[in-house]
Amino acid sequence: MEKERKIKTLSLVALIVAVIGLTVAFAALSQTLTINGTAKVNTATWDIHFESLSEASLTGDASVTTAPTINVGKDEAAKPNTDISNFEVVLTKPGDSVTYTFDVTNAGTIDATLGTLTKTAPECSSPTSVEEDATIVCDGLTYTLTYTDGGQEVKQNDVLNHGETKNLTLKLSYDSDKLPSDDVLINGLGITLNYVQK
Repeated sequence: MEKERKIKTLSLVALIVAVIGLTVAFAALSQTLTINGTAKVNTATWDIHFESLSEASLTGDASVTTAPTINVGKDEAAKPNTDISNFEVVLTKPGDSVTYTFDVTNAGTIDATLGTLTKTAPECSSPTSVEEDATIVCDGLTYTLTYTDGGQEVKQNDVLNHGETKNLTLKLSYDSDKLPSDDVLINGLGITLNYVQK
């Protein structure tokens, strides 16, 4: 009986040691992983505007009746220098042209692309209602917006990174070999550049 008791005691001790060994083994295989940190969003600015509008460069007998101005956009919430307007020019004969250069500057902290460029078609009308005169003039007009450096046309998806300035050239020319019999009024010389976040 004494022998049996020793065997049971030894068995119990062996079982306790085995359980303790398993607990230590499991404890040795556990690991705690921790992730800590902070974040901050800096204040960004969005400021794309016109600058440095030149005097007109005239070719032939072209003249300026009213020089353009850079002013606040039509929208009350618009930032200053987002609108070039109020220009009136006169073209007299084939080969006449009027050219202006100006800068588009991204003074903000966010890179931009030109989301859309909308250029309306010129509308020609004759005060004496001579349709042929209006057609002759409109067919002979060229109205372009290009980059001064390289002469490439300004187009959708062009990039304007923060801190960058690009010089643009706006040109209206009369390239027809025909002349109207009377004065022709030209309206609709609008171009809208809508820059969006890159």
